[in-house]
Amino acid sequence: MPGRSLDEFYMTQRRRTSFDPKELKELFRQMDQKRVKALASSIAAHIAANLQRTVERKSKLSDYRTSPYVLTAISSVMNLAKPLDLARFLLDTKLYTGLETSFGKQIESAFVQHYPSLDGLSGRWTDPIEKLEEFAGLKGLTRETKASKRSHSVWREIDKECTVGDRRYLVSIKSGPHCINDTQVAGMVHAIKENYLEWLQASKKANPKVKGIDVVIGLTYGTPATTNNKENQILVKLRGDGFEPLKGKNGVLVDKRTKSVRVYRAVGIDFWSFIGDPRSPNKARHTFLEALLALSLAMRAGEGRESLLDSIQARGIALARAIEAIVLSFPQSLFPKWAHRELSDDEFLWLSTAITSFYDEGV
Repeated sequence: MPGRSLDEFYMTQRRRTSFDPKELKELFRQMDQKRVKALASSIAAHIAANLQRTVERKSKLSDYRTSPYVLTAISSVMNLAKPLDLARFLLDTKLYTGLETSFGKQIESAFVQHYPSLDGLSGRWTDPIEKLEEFAGLKGLTRETKASKRSHSVWREIDKECTVGDRRYLVSIKSGPHCINDTQVAGMVHAIKENYLEWLQASKKANPKVKGIDVVIGLTYGTPATTNNKENQILVKLRGDGFEPLKGKNGVLVDKRTKSVRVYRAVGIDFWSFIGDPRSPNKARHTFLEALLALSLAMRAGEGRESLLDSIQARGIALARAIEAIVLSFPQSLFPKWAHRELSDDEFLWLSTAITSFYDEGV
C-alpha cells in the first residue's frame, strides 16, 4: 500500500467519538431491564468468585513483585513511609493490573453469552465448537507437546462465535485499546491468512445455510481515535495480501478468493454494538450501557462484596508484615557507612523492598 494511501487509511479509521447527552438518553431508553438484571446476576457470581480467588492466592511479597525502579520512585513521591502504606499501594496496584489483564476473559464468560439481543433469535455468542474439539485433543499430553500443538492451532485466535442469518461471526476479543502488541499483530495476521478458508469451510459444514463469515477484532473499550493502532496494522498487513477493501464499507476487507470472508475491527461502543447485533450493529448502540449498568448492579454492597473486602484487608495486613520482616532481614549493618549517612529510615524501607525483586529465596 503506497505511503499516502496508508496514511489516508489510518486517518479514516481513527475517527473521534463525541459525547451527546440526547443520544445517551435515547440509548438508555432502549435498554432491556430484564436482560440487564440477568447480566448483573451472571457477572456477580462470576467476578466475585474470580476476584476472591485472585486475592487469596497472593500471600507473599514475591506475589506482588513489581518494578523495583518504579517502586522506589513512587514510594518516595507518595511518601509511603510505613509498611502498611506500602503494602496497600502494592496490593491496589496489582489488583488493578490483574483485573486489566483478566477482565477480557471475564467479559467473554459473563457478558457476551447474553447476546445477540435479536427478537426470536435463540443462538448466542459461544465458544466455537471447533476450538473446543481442538483443545479437547490436548488432554493427557505433556506441557511441551501441548505448547507445540497450540502453536499450530487453527482456532486459537477466535474467542466467540454466533450465526445470524446466512453469516457466521467470529470475534477475537481484546481487553482494551492498548493491549495488542507487535507480536500479537503478527500472530493475528498469520492466523487469518492461513486459516480463513478453513474457518469458512468449517462454518458451512456446520450450517449449510452459511454463505460467508465475518472475522472481527474487538476491543472492549476506548475509541477508534485512542487505540495504539495495532488493530489497524492487522488490516493494513492483510490488505494486498489476499484481502482487499470491500466497496462501500469503510475499514472492511474482503478476501479476494471467495469474496465471502470479511475482516474488520470494532472498538468500544462499536464492539458492544456488534456483540448486541452483529448483523445490524447500529440498532444495538445501547449494548455498552447495558454492560456498564449490569456491572454497577453486580458490584453493589452485598455479602460477596463484603467478603471480598475482608480478604483484601487481610492480604494488606499480611503483606505489611512481610515487608516488616524484609526490613528486619536487611539490618543497616549490611549497607556501607556512607549509605547510612545519606539514606533515611523511609529510604532504607524502600530500598530493602526493591532489593527483593532480584531474589527468589532467602528474603
